[in-house]
Amino acid sequence: MLKAGRDRILAGLVIGMLRILARLPASLARRCALLLGRVLGRTMRRRRRVVTANLRLCFPDWSEQQRRDLTARLFQSLGLSVYEIALAWCRPAGADLPGCQLDGLEHINAARRAGRGVLLVNGHFNCLEICSRFLAEAMPLQGVYRPLNNPVMERFQTRARLRYARAMISKRQPRQILAALRSGELIWFAPDQDFGPLRSMFIPFFNLPAATLTATWRLARGSGAVVLTATPRRLPDGNYQITIGPELPGADDATPERMLTALNQRIESAVRAAPEDYWWFHRRFKTTPDESIDHYAEQYRSAAD
Repeated sequence: MLKAGRDRILAGLVIGMLRILARLPASLARRCALLLGRVLGRTMRRRRRVVTANLRLCFPDWSEQQRRDLTARLFQSLGLSVYEIALAWCRPAGADLPGCQLDGLEHINAARRAGRGVLLVNGHFNCLEICSRFLAEAMPLQGVYRPLNNPVMERFQTRARLRYARAMISKRQPRQILAALRSGELIWFAPDQDFGPLRSMFIPFFNLPAATLTATWRLARGSGAVVLTATPRRLPDGNYQITIGPELPGADDATPERMLTALNQRIESAVRAAPEDYWWFHRRFKTTPDESIDHYAEQYRSAAD
């Protein structure tokens, strides 16, 4: 009962903040978002340590100062993402929004002409939420997502997304995802996180073995869908770009390695182009082939100090 009360209060505060941000003039809202990013950089100490560990793993040739500078930009990007979520969830249909350039739509159109579903895979970039709205408003789209633990925020999030997405499917419903792909739907899917060794295999990502979900390959094999990549990006002028890449190879292979390798390579290329916009807060390398290796052990020791 006490937890339910805390959940409602927390959700109310977050929802209220998002609604206020969505109604502020864009210049003021962006300044508030950047200030929020600086505050988060000081208060999210555990996540900051995860970021530090990830950047050391992925950019070993960088100096500590380069990594600190990137971390500062990353938290600014995180603050901006809160404003972007406010725009995506709280601005009504037809509202004034930034512009978004869609490149590579010919790959989706070709799959549609062939009568095939499309699994559109992408990485966890900070501008993912607002770019999802842009794409969903351009064409019918269903999203795969992880339900939130807070039930009030979960209802708010789902209702908000359903104003522009055709449907939202929990990642725990693979049969529903398969059915949608078999019926020719466009599915937006971000599989670039470490969910442990089950249903994953180790595929290089930044020259490190990363537990990579085999679901992308299994969904393609099971549905006959075309697997494309999507890269969302902020542009310097305040607008956005989504680049649809060509079909990933390997859908007909007996094993997933070729497809998953191509997928990680494309995500890595996009991350290197804008590293401050990637979701470095996740322990991407927590699962390792050698169980004695813990890339985040120092982070936990620091947290206990």
